[in-house]
Amino acid sequence: MNNTLAIIAPITKKKTASERVGERLRELIASGNIAPGEKLPSENDLAQALQVSRPVVREALRGLAMMGIVEARQGGGRYVTDLKANKLMEPLAFYLELEKHSLDELFDSRVLIDSSLAGKAAEKATDLQKERLTNLVKLGHTLTLDPIKFRVMDAELHGLISEAGSNAFLNRVSQSLYSLAINRRRKASELPDVLIQSAIDHEKIVTNIVAGNSLGAQKAMIEHVENIRKTTALITKTTE
Repeated sequence: MNNTLAIIAPITKKKTASERVGERLRELIASGNIAPGEKLPSENDLAQALQVSRPVVREALRGLAMMGIVEARQGGGRYVTDLKANKLMEPLAFYLELEKHSLDELFDSRVLIDSSLAGKAAEKATDLQKERLTNLVKLGHTLTLDPIKFRVMDAELHGLISEAGSNAFLNRVSQSLYSLAINRRRKASELPDVLIQSAIDHEKIVTNIVAGNSLGAQKAMIEHVENIRKTTALITKTTE
């Protein structure tokens, strides 16, 4: 049994043992005793150290894998993941795809998160990010008659704003919400003048980001998301 196992206290209660095993392993990972990328002890060694059965350990590891904390690798064995936000947020993205959330819940969430990230982007965006955003805005004005290309540009612009906000957790949530919204947004983008309005909205947002106006960027993003909400709700009603 290796040094890692020596610091693990046995599981004393059988009830919900797999949850207790999972909690113990998460504590060890969070404390740094088991580092990102490190190989975990075998199921058998863990079972001996925690004084539970191998199936209990296996179930706990399966739960950690679903959370993005542990992964199986080619060649055998389980490893702690890199624990980066994108990896840990994958279960949320999957949940959001499965659940049937209302349009208002979806856009309420986008108002809160996207406006916050836009405000942070105004404070933290690099010169290169500002330049890329400005170029995307210019490109957007030329694509208002081409919904497909406009949506590609739109995804790039919103992703870059989220990235510039320098919050990996909120960035991942924002991208997940964007993915859900675009599924309902696709038909709305075919409506007359919708893309023209979005291009105007984008320019307002980016102008404030480039100027370092955090409050202005937040307000512009809220206005943009509300415009998207209205047109998406309109197309949803007409197709029901």
